[in-house]
Amino acid sequence: MTYEMFKKELKTSLEEKLGSDACISFEQKLMLGEMTDTICIRAGKNDPNYSANMDALYHLASVGGLDAEQATNMILEILASIPANRISLDTGNIIYQLMNRSRIDAQLDLIPHIPFYDMEITFACVVEDTEKIRKSMLIDNKMMAQNHLSLQQLFDLAHQNTFRMFPSRAELLQNYYQKMLLQDPDATKEDFMRAAVLCMAWNELPPVYQFSAGNYRFGGVAILDNQFLNSLAQKENHDLLLLPCTEQEFVVTPWVKNLDMDATRELAKDALQNGEGEILTRHIFCYRKDTGRLETVD
Repeated sequence: MTYEMFKKELKTSLEEKLGSDACISFEQKLMLGEMTDTICIRAGKNDPNYSANMDALYHLASVGGLDAEQATNMILEILASIPANRISLDTGNIIYQLMNRSRIDAQLDLIPHIPFYDMEITFACVVEDTEKIRKSMLIDNKMMAQNHLSLQQLFDLAHQNTFRMFPSRAELLQNYYQKMLLQDPDATKEDFMRAAVLCMAWNELPPVYQFSAGNYRFGGVAILDNQFLNSLAQKENHDLLLLPCTEQEFVVTPWVKNLDMDATRELAKDALQNGEGEILTRHIFCYRKDTGRLETVD
């Protein structure tokens, strides 16, 4: 069965079981930080909207033999188990989620957010965090209202929690690159030779760091950690130049006199393979050591 045929049969099956008041549609929605093809279900005019991941459902259909009626029964069973009143947020697990505005532009009316240059500061709640799995849910306006939280309170909670749960770190780029190479089972002799050439080039530059919020998928949020940036700037005794890479990281280097910004940017891009991940920002930033301010320089 094709994907489009499965969607059509699933919609028909849900409409038959839920009745004429039901509203079933297909939309692109943000789920766990990714724009996802979803089926949106509202059982009645006054009922809340629920969404299910269509890619996951079709995977069960194509691999596990799940047909449209079985999928309908599974969805209805899950909906029946969801509390109708409210979703309680653990305020100790509310964190920042920083993304490029273009990725979530369609969702901005539905979620609390704070514009930040060409990015948006949004908020998520970690619901499971183990060695094997980490799950979080994006906080929407309804959840914020149900939990009697203001945008300022969300921001304050996220600032307290994010860098406690995912401490910011700055690792010398050559060390980071070599570590990633050693962990890559497909690394070749040419890769290690290339790494040696890069390390020689780095020796001609000021320290260059891979900067992120720990192992957080949206580790680029470290740019909001003013305390860490201040300590690094004081250590280097210079303003800091922050070069954008992906949602996971920035490259940071002290902005010394006569720094060749183009050469530094190319080395960072080469080492971190910029372009393979989602782009967080197109801006280059400077953190001012004396004022603690973040500014764009491009």
